[in-house]
Amino acid sequence: MSDDDRWRRVEPPSRGPSAPPDLQFSALATGIGVFAAVAIPGVVVGYTRPSGVNVTIIVIGIAVGLVAGLVAGLWVDHRRGRVWRGPRL
Repeated sequence: MSDDDRWRRVEPPSRGPSAPPDLQFSALATGIGVFAAVAIPGVVVGYTRPSGVNVTIIVIGIAVGLVAGLVAGLWVDHRRGRVWRGPRL
């Protein structure tokens, strides 16, 4: 090993047992998770208001959650489950 070799970046192999795992996400699971993360706070706020249940807040929370979940799921599906290129060692 020479002095120049110490400073050269070593890239992990693209395939094989020592290659980093390539994470892939399910589009459906991502969409459901984003829907839940966006809709649940709106539903909780709509139910627990001191002045009583507000159906408008609940419906808006569910609608925004559906749109956000659909967009996130379609984005992950468009990228075939690969959100980023994989871990860099």
